[in-house]
Order: sequence, then C-alpha cells, then structure tokens
Amino acid sequence: MADIPYVKRKIGPRYLVWFQNSNLYFQLEEPAWFAFQKIARGQQAEAIAPKLELRYGWTPEESLTFVNDIGLRVEEMNRPVAGDADPKPGFDAAAQHVFTSYSSYHYRLGSRVIRFFYETSWLERYVHPLISHLETDGNEGEDFLFELFSFQNQVVFRFENQVKGMWGKDESHLVKGMIFLELINVLHHKKKEDWLMTVHASAITNGHKTILFSAAPGSGKTTLAALLQARGYHLISDDFVPFDKYTMNAYPFPIAMSVKEGAMEVLASHYPDLAGKQLRHVAPNKKVRYLPIENDLMQLVFPVQEIVFVKYNPAIDFQLDKLDFFEALRLLLEQVWVPPTPANVEILFERVENLRFYQLNYSDNSKALEAIKEMFDHD
Repeated sequence: MADIPYVKRKIGPRYLVWFQNSNLYFQLEEPAWFAFQKIARGQQAEAIAPKLELRYGWTPEESLTFVNDIGLRVEEMNRPVAGDADPKPGFDAAAQHVFTSYSSYHYRLGSRVIRFFYETSWLERYVHPLISHLETDGNEGEDFLFELFSFQNQVVFRFENQVKGMWGKDESHLVKGMIFLELINVLHHKKKEDWLMTVHASAITNGHKTILFSAAPGSGKTTLAALLQARGYHLISDDFVPFDKYTMNAYPFPIAMSVKEGAMEVLASHYPDLAGKQLRHVAPNKKVRYLPIENDLMQLVFPVQEIVFVKYNPAIDFQLDKLDFFEALRLLLEQVWVPPTPANVEILFERVENLRFYQLNYSDNSKALEAIKEMFDHD
C-alpha cells in the first residue's frame, strides 16, 4: 500500500483522521484504530491479525477478515487526488490567452478597488449579480485585476495575470469558490494561507460574537438570516464565511443575499424594495432575487462559538437540539473548505472541539428567532 500520511486527534472514544493524499476525513474507534495504526506503519494483514486475536479474543478468521476490511477502506480513503498546487494542463497557455471582454466593472471591497473583466454575458452572471451593489467608478484606490473567460472549452479564472483555476462549465460552484477566496484576500489584506477554512453558511453578529447558520441549499438559512438582520443584528455574510486560522474569528464578506421565491411572502414586509429586484434564473428550477448587504463591515470581526444547522420543516413547529459532536463534525465537513495541509487540519481538530453545535428544525419563525436571541444573549 502507498504511504499513508495522516493527521489524527483523539476526542473521547474516537479518533479523527485526515488523509493527506485524498483530503478526506475519517472517524475511527477501537478496534479499527488499532488495526489502522498497524496498516499505516506498513504491516501486513497476516501480521496484524494475531495481535487482534490476543487483544480481543477473536478467532483467526474473524481477525483476518476484519483487518482486510479495514485495509480496503484505508486504501480507498488514501487514494491520491490532484491537489491545489498540482499543475493543470493548459494553465501556461491560458495565462497568455488574450480575449475581448463583454463587460468590465470596478467594485469597492472595503478600502480597496478591483477591476473585473467578463468575456461573455453568461460568465458575467457567475459573479456580477452577487457583487453589483459594490460597483464604483474606479477612481477610489488600488486596482486588482480579475478576469473570467473561456479557453479550450473550460472556464478560466485569472487573478493578477495568474491562472487560479480551469473548470468545466458544470462546475460553477468551484469557479465562484476560487473567486470568492481571492475577493476576501483582497478585502482583508490576507493570503490563502491565513485562513483556517471557509464555511458555506450565513454569519450573524450582535457586535460581541458571531453565530453561523449552515444548511444545504433551500433549507431556510438565508430567510432566517434576513429576519435576524431585520431585528437589528448584523449580517456579515450570507453564503461564504472565512475563518481566521489563529483566532477562529469569522470575517465579513459582503456578497448579496440570494432570496428564493418562496421566501418573498415572509420577507416582503421587512424589505419593501425586494419585490422590485430583478428575478434571476440561477438554475433550471431555481429563481432568486439579490438583496444587497452592507459593504462597510470591517469592524465586525468576532469569534464563533456556536454553529447552528438549519432545516425549515413544515411538519415541525420548532425544535432546537444540541448535536452530538461527531454528528456535528460530519455535517460541518460537508459545508467547509479547509486548505489541505497538515498544519491547518491540526488547528481545525484542536479548535473545533471548543465549538457548540445545534440542529434547528422549524416552521415557526418567531419561535426560531426568539431561541436565537437567547443564544446571542448567553455568552
């Protein structure tokens, strides 16, 4: 079996394991952990099985079957994938490619200004509607160059004349993720290495701490965040939340809120201008209106202590439960991007133990909002 570089941390009876080659996470308990350690050191199944017999009183057949099963799972989890730093075919040619832009805009991010060139109207729709409220005349300061264009039937994002990625046309989420990362770097004067992770979540602060609301698309997190903002809390990001590596502070990212048609009735009285916003088709069965959020949020940087996984459920009036840590971690890892380095993962494993996780299932907005108010009031 190939080398198995990994990072582990013991929490209670379980071990969290991150496989560096594949950037995958795994949870192990005894006796799987016992077998895994031996496999990772290069020992053969025939040498490990007798140790399991002695340790757990198993038969030779049970022990060997167990080790072989763990070995197959480890081999699958350890299978290498292309990393961020791996050279991609076409990068050099794409770096030199010249295109005619369909549109260009200046956007102000905090105190900084960027210029963004889009080759086509289709590519403009990837990003511009989310940041159009940040548009400026371009005479306000430093200029950073962003470009989005097609090359060799792929979508290319180029930042400061360096190709950051090439993707298929069905990978718009990956394109936007990389663009967002460079936008937050410009906004906060940071580099990719300064972030512990980014989370697909809405981030709300009361000026003392920040709470994250994470969910799969269509689960009600944006509606809940908009209602909290209407109550006087500050929304610092609706979809993409960067975490500082050393403080666990959540940083603002002022992209617009994506309000789905189903939320209009709930939000109309709080946001009278929303009905006049253009209805945009962002997927075959998904239409949204974009609601701008403030750009001047730089002072609203606070630590995160709670993460709430949200699910709007018409069958449940209100239910808020504290989550088992390992179930919460599984849900969190589905919604995060962590730079795949051992140092980052070690910090993640250390810091995530200090977070509190909740599951919110609701259909009664007032009860959900009151519960979140109590969460904010309890420091």
